[in-house]
Order: sequence, then C-alpha cells, then structure tokens
Amino acid sequence: MAEKKYKKKILFVGMPDMALVCLHKLASKGINIVGVVPPSKEDPTNKLMVETAQDLGFEIIDYNISLNDKGFLQRIKNLDADLGVVASFNKKLPKELLQLTKDGFINLHPSKLPDYRGANPYSHVIINGEEESAITLHYMDENFDTGDIISQYRFSLDLNETMGTLFYRTNQMCASMLYEALDYYETHEFPRQPQPTGGNYIKADALSFNKKNTFIDWSKSAEEIERFIRALNPFIGAVTCYNGTILRVNSAYVIQKKHNYTPGTICDTKNSLKIACGQDILELDSIQYGAFFISTGRDFVERLNPKKGEILYSE
Repeated sequence: MAEKKYKKKILFVGMPDMALVCLHKLASKGINIVGVVPPSKEDPTNKLMVETAQDLGFEIIDYNISLNDKGFLQRIKNLDADLGVVASFNKKLPKELLQLTKDGFINLHPSKLPDYRGANPYSHVIINGEEESAITLHYMDENFDTGDIISQYRFSLDLNETMGTLFYRTNQMCASMLYEALDYYETHEFPRQPQPTGGNYIKADALSFNKKNTFIDWSKSAEEIERFIRALNPFIGAVTCYNGTILRVNSAYVIQKKHNYTPGTICDTKNSLKIACGQDILELDSIQYGAFFISTGRDFVERLNPKKGEILYSE
C-alpha cells in the first residue's frame, strides 16, 4: 500500500466493480482511507471486496444484514472520519449512518443527474439513443441520487456502445473524478448545486430476466431493438424464445428493408438468421441457445435448420 499522503480521514463504502477500481486508485495516491464497508456478508461480491481491501491494508467495517446495527454504527463513529464516499452500493444508507462523518457522504453516479436516477443508467442511456452520458459526484441524502451535485463530467457515447464498454469507461472516469475531488477536499470545501425537484426526469430502473423486462419486443424498429441488445450486453442479456428455449442475443445488425411479415418472424435463413421487426429487419450475429451452445447466426441456422416463417416470441 502506498504511503498515506493526505490527512483527511475517509470512510469508503462500495462494491465491485466500481469500488475496486476506485479503491486501487485512491490507495495508489495515498488517500487516508480509515475504513472500508463492503457489501453484506450474504452478497456474493463480499469476499472479493474484503480480500482486496485487506490486501491494500485497509480496515474492514462489516455488517451482517442491517446498516442500522448498533455495533456497526458504533465502529463507524469510532473512526471519527471526515467524509464518507460511496462507489456503487446496493443498499440505502440510513440517516443515522450519514450523520456519522464530519462532512457527510458523497456518491459517484454514472449518469447525467438528475436524469437517469436509479440502478442501471448504463443500459437506459443506450436504449434511449442518447448521444452523451455523464458521471456525477453528489452529496448523499436519504433518497437515492437526489443530493446536491458537487461535479459532473459529460462525454460522448460511442456508436456501438454496449453496457459493458460503458460500465468499464465510467468506472475509470469515476476513479479519477473521486481522486481529484478528494485532493481538492484536503484544503477546500466542496461546491454544492441543489438538484431540481419534481418527477419529470428520466428513470433508470433495474433490468432483469425475473422482471421480464429483458425480452425483445419485436414490434419495435430494428434500430431500437439493436440498441436494446447492446444495452444489455454482456451482463444481463436481451432474450427471446425459439421452440420453447430461451435465445439470448448478444449482437445484431440492422438491415434497412421494408417487409410485410409479422414482427418476430424469421424472414430469411440464407447464410444467417434474419428477423422481421416492426420496422426493417435485424440480422442476428452472436446468439446463445439456452444452455446448449453459443454461435453466430449462420452457425445457428446450420445446427437447427430454422424455417422461414417461424416466429420468435417474447415470453
């Protein structure tokens, strides 16, 4: 671990992957991290977070189930930290915890707040066809992603951006933004810009197979569906069904061509798998058929011999 060059005492809260990227960055710069709060012991990422923090020489302040646990809160209080920082966390921090550092808590959020508050801004900015996104550093209050903004950095999205590429890029950006902020904080107070109130802002709700919001809606245009596929690749996966088996689509190409097929219909199997959409056609490139195999659209056709006119369905 690098020598601690800074005096302000920082409590670090987070979970992989953003937290690991940020933690390594802050450790290498000598930020005075006095404790690390990992995800709960029941969380599958707990072990990785704990082992990484310990390897870097940091004290672990863990909890079993609740962040309101009196013993946990007392350990946090004993640290006498100046500031708490959060880099991706799946639980709301209670008011009592937020009051246990001198200057409160700040959080990194990978979107252009106040738009895209919520669990998954990565996917929703791609789904909505945004040309740019942002990372935001803000103070924390008792609600998710509504506290005063400290700083915000906007950047362009690539034409072929996926959830994975955006996730990786923003993690690196967040680590740099957090270090620069803590370097500034050593001798200054943070600026604060209150966020607008009201509900007229784009939300970024979680997407998951269990919520049934990862299924492809073939009535939409090929362009919209192609964005949806990229927006869920690789962590979640856009899915449809073929012959009673889940078909996960990892990548596809838009073919601008008019047709008279019902959306979801296989309209061509020559050398590839082409699907009619509400507008235009989508050529499936990389797909996974259940737990059986991952293949190109061409390989899928050679293996299963799908017929023109068969329909992919959403549930």
